[in-house]
Amino acid sequence: MTKTRLAIIFSLALLLALPLGVEAFAVKTGDSVYIAEGEVIEGSLYAAAANITVDGTVKGDVICAGQTINIKGVVDGDVICGAQSVNINGQVGGNVRVVGDSVNLGGKIARNVNAFGASIILAKNAEVGWDMLIAGATAEIRGKVGSDLYGACPKVTIGGEIGKDVRIRLNDRIRAEKKGISYQKNGELLTISEGAKIGGNLTYTGGKEAVISDKASVAGEVKQNLPKVEKAKKFMFIGWFWGRLYSIFASLVIGLVLISLWRKQIVELTNRMLKKVGVSIGWGAVVMFLTPIIAILLICTLIGLPLALILLGVWIIAIFMAKILAGIMIGRMVLEKFWIKKKDSLIWAMIIGIVICWFIFSIPFVGWILALVALWWGLGGIWLYFKKA
Repeated sequence: MTKTRLAIIFSLALLLALPLGVEAFAVKTGDSVYIAEGEVIEGSLYAAAANITVDGTVKGDVICAGQTINIKGVVDGDVICGAQSVNINGQVGGNVRVVGDSVNLGGKIARNVNAFGASIILAKNAEVGWDMLIAGATAEIRGKVGSDLYGACPKVTIGGEIGKDVRIRLNDRIRAEKKGISYQKNGELLTISEGAKIGGNLTYTGGKEAVISDKASVAGEVKQNLPKVEKAKKFMFIGWFWGRLYSIFASLVIGLVLISLWRKQIVELTNRMLKKVGVSIGWGAVVMFLTPIIAILLICTLIGLPLALILLGVWIIAIFMAKILAGIMIGRMVLEKFWIKKKDSLIWAMIIGIVICWFIFSIPFVGWILALVALWWGLGGIWLYFKKA
């Protein structure tokens, strides 16, 4: 496979998929993307940049990735975005599916919300037409949710209006000790504050009882489910440890093969990842989400089926390689700073970087977010390398 083959395949797939769509679309990349007030995008917007701001109108979906995303305008379709900071204060006619370190929703969303992040806030004047799913470390629901609120989060504060049921998982396990049951309730807390209105049942799983204000309203039943008893904690830990160890060694083997075959290319690729962090992460998210969509569209056509299979195969290989490449890059940074004599050793960079990254990815609540960012970073680096080769 030549150096430009990946870019050619992806571009051909995109071109063949265009006749299948009934709407136009716009693709915007760079250090920053700005849709000014009064500007109208006829169709969907695909954006990858460090800073993305939408003050105008998008007639279709917004699919984007970057460091900071601000949507203050009008989006007629869905918003699917990933960034360090996601802020939606405009009007969305479809669903919102976002991943970020901080997710702040202050506008009106017609349908569902799926929000994943360390901090999730639904502001006081915000509205969600249908259901809201949350997963992260802390969440504040001050606005209005038309139907159900559900998800998993150790700290949740509800001060707004929920149309139907609330189902929250604060903690799903307790420890089985010789002298009794020890609840893992450090840090978990469900608060139903003054002025909150829940139109249905309130059901939560956790070892600590929820704090419910006397001035809050719950129309249905309030039910606390105790976490499941973990009778074989040691065996579960051993299983987790060996699973993590296996993953590390498998990644090291794949990394060793990559270094043996493409040492020069990996150095150039990781250099590009380091120089263009935001662009790499942004393009990685675009490639991750857009490629399967293009492949599905191609499968619907007889002429595009072989190309769809090739595209999916290349995409799966790139997904497997992405986090390993991110680990090699992190390892090179560590060697450059703390072990200057070995800075040119890709083997040591791979070992140190993969071990560090894989343990960081194991951190509760935020580890999966960091793993996703690393995946986008590596995937974007692959895309930039082949695109500019």
